[in-house]
Amino acid sequence: MKQYRGFIIFVSVMSLLFILVQVWHAKSAPEELKQERERQLKGAAIIMGAGAPKMIDESARLDSVTYNDGMMRIAYTLTTVSKNDLDSDAFTEDRKAVAATVSCDEKGLGLYVESGLLINYVFNDSNNAPIADFQISKSDCR
Repeated sequence: MKQYRGFIIFVSVMSLLFILVQVWHAKSAPEELKQERERQLKGAAIIMGAGAPKMIDESARLDSVTYNDGMMRIAYTLTTVSKNDLDSDAFTEDRKAVAATVSCDEKGLGLYVESGLLINYVFNDSNNAPIADFQISKSDCR
């Protein structure tokens, strides 16, 4: 048995190292996934906001798209509308329904929303007065 002592110690140490590496990897993998998700969302915000401010149609302008700490912020200006000309509550309800449909789409941000992303929509009138400010979250996608 004495001649196998070195081999037994070597196998024991290698087994312990293998176990330690597996434990370390199991703990670091979720952090790496979180960082990758953050990079993807920052990239999506840059792509969505490229060229902003830009006219989306004859009466709506996309002002900015930003992402920070789990929240994407999308700001629009309605260039032909004054806040006094519309009912803000009805407008907010209508736009939130449309935004929920678009935001929850599996082809766009839907997977991120389902995993906890908040999307904050801001609508301003032609005089830069706030009309609506609401968030879309996972609960709005059902």
